[in-house]
Amino acid sequence: MPRPSRTRRLAVAGLLATALTAPFTAPAFAAETPLRIGVIEDLSGMYSGNGGPNMVLAATMAAEDFGGKVLGRPIEVIGVDHQNKPDIGSGLARQLVDQRGVTAFVLGGASSVGLGVQAYAKERKITTMVTGGYASQFSGPGCSPYGTQWVPSTGELANAVAGAVVQGGGKKWYFITADYVFGHGLAADAGKAVKAAGGTVVGEIRHPLGATDISSQLIQAQSSGADVIGLANAGPDLVNTIKQAREFGITSKVVAMLVFTNNTVALGLDAAQGIRMAVNFYWDANEPSRAWAKRLMARNGNVVPTMGHAAAYSSVRHYLRAVEKAGTDDAAAVNRAMKELPIDDGFYGKPRIQANGRVVMDMMLVEVKSPKDSKSKADLYRVVETIPGDTLFTPADKSGCPLTTAG
Repeated sequence: MPRPSRTRRLAVAGLLATALTAPFTAPAFAAETPLRIGVIEDLSGMYSGNGGPNMVLAATMAAEDFGGKVLGRPIEVIGVDHQNKPDIGSGLARQLVDQRGVTAFVLGGASSVGLGVQAYAKERKITTMVTGGYASQFSGPGCSPYGTQWVPSTGELANAVAGAVVQGGGKKWYFITADYVFGHGLAADAGKAVKAAGGTVVGEIRHPLGATDISSQLIQAQSSGADVIGLANAGPDLVNTIKQAREFGITSKVVAMLVFTNNTVALGLDAAQGIRMAVNFYWDANEPSRAWAKRLMARNGNVVPTMGHAAAYSSVRHYLRAVEKAGTDDAAAVNRAMKELPIDDGFYGKPRIQANGRVVMDMMLVEVKSPKDSKSKADLYRVVETIPGDTLFTPADKSGCPLTTAG
């Protein structure tokens, strides 16, 4: 059977988007033109647990908590499935702007998709809020004066984890890397962090996105003589790598730099206990995060929220506050207001938005609990230490896309 044309694939994706809109649309209050926010996300693929439908739900909760309308206009949240394919993501973005009048995007799933959509949104002067893309390019070379990155960049993740591991004796590193933009960026940033801390990188091997068998990569990493096997991957790739490392008896060497709560649940505490990682959000870290997470879990079947889910809620709430302050949905005015307003939901430590759109905040180094120390299925981590956000950046991380370029 012949492969469907790109046009047909985009049309199918668009139909899926329309079908997904209804359950997550805030109720209309009047005949005014709605303010529409598009959540361009992996709703059904390998990263859907990190973001997925719960990303749309979190954004919808933000609209509901804001009161359902802004500047007298009802708020609509539209979720679409980009299937981790840049061409589909870009096509859906165009549809949302041209056919639905969307004025802001929430971007999740594969970084390659988000970067393409952010580039398009920059041309069209559309606000973007990156809540599931961890590549440093979002607030670096691929930044937008109308964009903000609400989750840690690969540089932040690497600096938060690698330095502590090197200081603890893990001097020689070998990387197993997912072969796409996020994996490449994480391995490169982690390598820089390892060297800056006094360690060395002895090698790297890549695997395809969505690989089910990582055994050959693990064998090569094990034979390298490295003290540490650094995992520059995420989602199911990460889970498969850790599970197979356990079969090889080398989990004590493995360091993961991006682990989501759903990954920990998928691994189980028996397999994941003792793993340390850096996060900017943990649902049980403070009272505001606990209160919000309990509301979310009451609506999603007790799925523990990830960093991405919290970022979707925080960013949409902050965006709506900025629209109200600016008195318009114009992207330049709104992003100016976003940088001026404090981020006040209480989820994060000392959050602020830099000129390049990166949301800087304190990070937490957390450790997965053992089964005997966990009090419930959602009780996953203990906080080891808090890492000040400003210590995770170099001067170059703070440059680019200054507010003055937005017009």
